[in-house]
Amino acid sequence: MNRAERFSSRYQPYLWVVGDGIETLPLDELVSQRYRVVAPRLWLDTQPEQRPDTPDTLPDQALPYLRTHSLRLHVPGLYGALQPGLSDPLLLLENAPIHPQAGVLFPAIETALAGADPLRQMQWLWQTWELWQRLAPYDLRRSLLQPQNLRVEGWRIRLLELYDDGAAPGLTDLAALWQSWRESWHPSLSEPLTVLIAAIEAAEADEDTLELTLNQLLLAQSALRPGRFALTGATAIGPTQPRNEDACWPDSTLLDTRAENGLQVGIVCDGVGGHDGGEVASQLAIQSLKLQLQTFLAEVEKETQILPPQVIIQQIEAVLRIVNDLISFQNDSQSRVGRQRMGTTLVMAVLVPQRVITEAGAQRVTEVYLAHIGDSRAYWITPDYCHLLTVDDDIAGREVIAGRQTLSLALERSDAGALTQALGTRSGDYFHPHIRRFVLDETGVLLLCSDGLSDHYRIEDAWANYIGLIVKDIVTLESAVASWLELANQKNGHDNVAVVLIHHRIAAPVEAPTEAETTAPRVSPTESTLYGETSEEEASAPLTPKPKPVPLWVLLLSGAILLTAVASWWFTRPTPEPTTPEDAIEIPVVPPSDINPLDPESQPESEEGADPDTPN
Repeated sequence: MNRAERFSSRYQPYLWVVGDGIETLPLDELVSQRYRVVAPRLWLDTQPEQRPDTPDTLPDQALPYLRTHSLRLHVPGLYGALQPGLSDPLLLLENAPIHPQAGVLFPAIETALAGADPLRQMQWLWQTWELWQRLAPYDLRRSLLQPQNLRVEGWRIRLLELYDDGAAPGLTDLAALWQSWRESWHPSLSEPLTVLIAAIEAAEADEDTLELTLNQLLLAQSALRPGRFALTGATAIGPTQPRNEDACWPDSTLLDTRAENGLQVGIVCDGVGGHDGGEVASQLAIQSLKLQLQTFLAEVEKETQILPPQVIIQQIEAVLRIVNDLISFQNDSQSRVGRQRMGTTLVMAVLVPQRVITEAGAQRVTEVYLAHIGDSRAYWITPDYCHLLTVDDDIAGREVIAGRQTLSLALERSDAGALTQALGTRSGDYFHPHIRRFVLDETGVLLLCSDGLSDHYRIEDAWANYIGLIVKDIVTLESAVASWLELANQKNGHDNVAVVLIHHRIAAPVEAPTEAETTAPRVSPTESTLYGETSEEEASAPLTPKPKPVPLWVLLLSGAILLTAVASWWFTRPTPEPTTPEDAIEIPVVPPSDINPLDPESQPESEEGADPDTPN
């Protein structure tokens, strides 16, 4: 898609401008005969169908905005750069925290905190901690220490600019930022956060303690605002395709979906690999993941202690590696090489229940763990916004992370959509899934889909027409899935499509008992009852919870059972015809493990003639 087609039905983008000497520019002035000054440092591109101004050699100041491309959910990207005379370049930033229609900045977090409920406050604090860790490898943590640089759009934090660390900041600097917000904290958070900050300042709390405490507080607040989930999905072959290489779970077209609807997992796979290889890979991945995740979630259900996010992420990654190696083994056993190797993209939401003890009693909290590989996508949609939660594993993204091109220019490449990784195409050494935990604090819909729907910005352009009907129960979730499939067939139509919708509805708050009804002590970071029931002796002593992960032997045993079950299914299915090079779809061999996003010299040059992710 060229730029004219991309922006023909879309708004003109607002840009945040970084550089010196621009604050005094008069309003409505047209810079470079193109960019209209809307407010100090806030410009509007009046010619978005044209390539942005970009020098042949990108300035050093621009590189952080390229290398953090994988953090686009929170971080702006480089749109272009202007070089006015001999002065420093002006950086034009897209994906900045600017309202796309109103053209105003989203509120600063220090302003928004006072009006937020305690769950939303903990959501934001947890994200500052997540970003602290994610920005550390890029030496950009100081970006979080500028209060006006942290903006909020609903549940998520967004950064206005990126700042180099200089002298490396420490945990005490982050604690000082939180301390500056103390007047806005909800009373239920004031005491535990004060204790935590004091422990950090006294060097009595390390990063593990900090993360454990914040996670406890976040889940305790989530337990008081329980949510209900409903999910369904379906696939469509598309009007021009001979076979369906997309698969999903749940799939309303299958007879066994209702029998297994207790499995709280949403999965979308888009197979690649020539002839019927893509169809086999996507179905094999769905069946394998269902078996593995049933075992995993059954073990989690037995836990009486909270499992930290990193433990669950490790377990889900172990499941994905088993499935990856299973498909890779089938490729090897059939001597599939190059274009013939089958694989599949994946986007998956695993609903993980956790048992939390609060002053209102034992409560269940459901976390959402989102995993993806390839270019299948996840969106979080409410009546107010549509947030893309994933970043595609493709050549365009690789070029941006390498610091070679802006995203706008990289998307113009003929091979921009070629995948850099997929499930099963290569051994586990080159397999790097993206997994993140989300705690939902509002009513909305999590949409998982293949590129048969997301291509050509169909979701970004149409989401507002669908979301209100779902959250107001005007249409059923099944009807909404059918509508998305119909949109894909009518507006795209070049590919198979798979859609899974997960509707999350916030229930009425759980009422905590009054002070006269309970003598339960207050929760503190070091003496917490959040990890389950304790005896009187345990409750009277400081407690250092040590959550235990699901035993590795359980996953290994289930993996062996899985291999037996899937092998039985595999060898009883009709034998596919041999794949010829003419039939095949190439997945470019671009090992992510060979790429250091912090070192542009380590980035491999893109392969000449690499095929894009050809429609299935």
